[in-house]
Amino acid sequence: MQIATDIYTPSTYAANPVVFLHGMSLLGIDDPRQINAVEAIAAAGFRVICPELKEIRNLHIEAASVDMFIRFVAKILCEGDLCPGGRLALFAPSFSGAICLRAAAHADLSPHISAVCAIGSLSGIRDSMEYLFISEEADEYAQLVVLANYLGFVKKYAPMAPVFRALAIDNWHASAVANPVMVGAKQTHQAEPTLAKLSVANQKAVERIRHDQGYRKKIFSELYPFMEKELQAYGVLESAGQIIAPTFLLHGSNDNVIPAQESLDLAARLKNVRLVVSPFIGHADTAVSLRLIGDVGRLIAGFAYFFRHAAR
Repeated sequence: MQIATDIYTPSTYAANPVVFLHGMSLLGIDDPRQINAVEAIAAAGFRVICPELKEIRNLHIEAASVDMFIRFVAKILCEGDLCPGGRLALFAPSFSGAICLRAAAHADLSPHISAVCAIGSLSGIRDSMEYLFISEEADEYAQLVVLANYLGFVKKYAPMAPVFRALAIDNWHASAVANPVMVGAKQTHQAEPTLAKLSVANQKAVERIRHDQGYRKKIFSELYPFMEKELQAYGVLESAGQIIAPTFLLHGSNDNVIPAQESLDLAARLKNVRLVVSPFIGHADTAVSLRLIGDVGRLIAGFAYFFRHAAR
């Protein structure tokens, strides 16, 4: 199993490392936002291990990613140089938070997980998928990614899947250009030539999918049966009882990618949990800014809870 991995090692560090799984970014472990967050964890006195799952970096939602990450964590636990205490903590934003939570629930791993931090994570994937497919308030990038992943499962929609992937890539780059942290980001224009390859009828169908909520609801009912593998792999609620590690859940109350209700539902099923739902953060926000000042006390307490247990 070859997984590209970055390791951040401060001059002094706790015996337990933190495994940080990146979100669904086209830059993977090279995303400056991830690097900033990882450097902050390293500054807190932890070695940070950052695996890159190519499927996630390529915007693919696959059940196999969960098993791949579980195998990676098991391997790290056996590495005496990286994990001398035989325990480690898990940290992830967004979609990847569910992967870390599933790893923390795995029977062979759970006794060795010291703590978990999941930011803007999902827990019952069906509700999140339905929200992203149908809601007019859903984040456009996340909606495009989900459509790109599942339209191909039904023959009549399959020709449109590459267009939605191209739209997602263009959307990601547009957001990156607008973000001062993403130095050197440039806009892409993949969607227009990809759309031009379709028949006129399919071009019209693409526009209808993008702008007709009722049509997306109909499509979701057709595609839902093809999501079974991912629903089983990423559904955290069913396995929440097996998570024994202290868990910090942080969620933006107005998150339009994964609704905050996902963390609320999960917190109700966890044995050892610290939950912070804040109106001052966005989706899977790992940055700290002045707008967080209203919740600074709760945020500090939440991260302190995670770091305190991560070191044990």
